[in-house]
Amino acid sequence: MSRIERKIAFVAASTLLCATLEYLIPKPLPFLKLGLANLPLLVCLDYFTFKQFFILLILKSIGQGFVSGTLFSYLILISLAGTLSSGIMMKVLKNLFKDKISVIGCSLAGAFASNLSQLEVASLVAYGKAIWVAAPLMLSIGLASSLVLGILAYIYQEKGTIPSLLKQDTLELSLPLMEEREHNGTVALASLACIVSILFVDNLIILVLITVLMYLLQHFAHRRILMVPPVMLVISMLILSLFEPNGKVLLSVGSVAVTQGALNIAMIKALRLICLLSASQCISASNPNLQGRTTAYIPLTLGYFNLLSSSFKAGTGSLTERVDQALLKTAQGDHPMASKQGRNIQTISKPLFVLISLLIASLAIVSKYII
Repeated sequence: MSRIERKIAFVAASTLLCATLEYLIPKPLPFLKLGLANLPLLVCLDYFTFKQFFILLILKSIGQGFVSGTLFSYLILISLAGTLSSGIMMKVLKNLFKDKISVIGCSLAGAFASNLSQLEVASLVAYGKAIWVAAPLMLSIGLASSLVLGILAYIYQEKGTIPSLLKQDTLELSLPLMEEREHNGTVALASLACIVSILFVDNLIILVLITVLMYLLQHFAHRRILMVPPVMLVISMLILSLFEPNGKVLLSVGSVAVTQGALNIAMIKALRLICLLSASQCISASNPNLQGRTTAYIPLTLGYFNLLSSSFKAGTGSLTERVDQALLKTAQGDHPMASKQGRNIQTISKPLFVLISLLIASLAIVSKYII
């Protein structure tokens, strides 16, 4: 790949490194983010054309989906909306005002655009109009965190080694040796079948059973199961249900009523989304087959990300020094390759995976036509 293509993939990989740190922070809403992944974007606003920067934004969203296993779920739509709106806003402002606007101003404007677009998409694909109740919280957190991120980006621009190399256009990047993994088409097709089945289920008991089975599939696909995000998703759905009363009133506190119908709908929505996230994890585990010049960006980005992660963990010193060490070592290729560290690639039992997928499809049919 060309020098500029390597540079785009390298910066995209650095956004994934920042995003992985953010995944460790519990959030009241699954898509609520502090925006750590925007740090590399802020630092690099001046160093890419609009077209190159747009490719970088797409890679950031797709890469985060691969790493987190949300690429084939509703969350990718919310993430893409936030990334594109904030990135385009920041780039347009920087192109228009040049040095008259700082990275701090760009960060604040980008956060405002991101939060509004995420709320709109979230209301359309998952939460409904009740999500706008969270608007004041999201906007407040977004503006506060974007101010901090803008300051950090400014400090790193002044003290970091990579920004100076980008500014002088002297950054040379070695190609990572990417681990070859076989595409598992059976797992991908079975996971897609599960997604279709899940979308047709509207019975709470059946969805509970399917949720357990989807976690089994995720386990057999050797994808890590995190409990905090789904729990937070259920809690957020139940809280938002208070603002859309439906059916028999179970409890009333002042003007707020807990209703049976609203709780039932909230749990169905939450479990369906949890199942879709689990199915997305399984599809990611199938190692989708990416061919062609355009999609070649993705494995290159993930290759750089793999090296950045291992280098950052092995780094020493302050946070800025560790980031610089990881970026420089990855750029120069002067560290042990992650693919040579003797990792065992775990295989997925196709017969067992297909069997559970068929059981999920059967439960969906029972829910739709029998119950």
